[in-house]
Amino acid sequence: MSRQMTTSAAAAPAGGTLLGLDIGGTKCCVLAGRADGSVQDRVEWPSQAERGPGPMLDEICAQAARLAGAHPPVCAIGVSIGGPLDADLGVVHSPPNLPGWEGVELKRLLLERFGVPVAVEHDAAACALAEFEWGRERQPRRLVYLTCATGFGAGMVFDGKPYYGAFGRSPEIGHVLLDSEGPEAFGIQGCAEAFCSARSLGRIATWRYPARWSEPPEPRQIQALAAGGDADAVAIIALNARMTGRVCALIADFLHPDLIVLGSLSLYLGAPWVAAVRQECARLALAEAAAHCTIDSPRLGARLQDLSALAAAKRALGAA
Repeated sequence: MSRQMTTSAAAAPAGGTLLGLDIGGTKCCVLAGRADGSVQDRVEWPSQAERGPGPMLDEICAQAARLAGAHPPVCAIGVSIGGPLDADLGVVHSPPNLPGWEGVELKRLLLERFGVPVAVEHDAAACALAEFEWGRERQPRRLVYLTCATGFGAGMVFDGKPYYGAFGRSPEIGHVLLDSEGPEAFGIQGCAEAFCSARSLGRIATWRYPARWSEPPEPRQIQALAAGGDADAVAIIALNARMTGRVCALIADFLHPDLIVLGSLSLYLGAPWVAAVRQECARLALAEAAAHCTIDSPRLGARLQDLSALAAAKRALGAA
């Protein structure tokens, strides 16, 4: 299988370089930047995740070494990667989109290879960090980021630090039961993952309209149909928004955050979808909690994924 690699570069930053590694099942990216969120250089390529961790890490480290040589000195490295993982130890435990990544001691491997501080963050927590660092004029004390992407995860940043539970685990909000009936994910009918992710648009379609869709359609197909006024597609997106609003109401009541940032679906489906999420949250949450909590799209937009890895590197630098 052929690979296409894209690169871009600018002048190296003064005062040391941060390296960000964004590792996913579809693409990988390594970037060189600085603590103010500016990016000096980046390279991106298809992951070919079926190769397993060995070849993937060889390529990631080779690209990181190349950027480190072009922009010395490197002060810290940050990794944004899907869970489950132990963020405290930097050990990856079989993310669904990364076959074979079981017990990969990623933090140790990078420390040994590069000899600088390393932070390995759950991708949702890394996105929350990036929005906290560079997405707002005033940094919120309590920020929750919901991925709303291929999967449905949550990252939480309180007073500038990401929250992790026992064993360095990120909150697995996708497992929360929202309704006793509904599509299925993780073997749980009606859970948040099944209703609120981008992939759940297809799940909802086959659950609500099995005569029309025997197999889950792609999310972009549902989006295109809804834009053309298709009633079924409009209803699918409306249900997805309501259930995402229900999750926001749970978070608002339980944590009273200042800000909930909605991930990919808010960018793909736009302001009407975000408004529907807000409306459902306001309907279900305690009035005070809902009034205090802002629900918004990522201010960093398309830059969020890159800057999530850079935010992880900045955290590693601060913890050194």
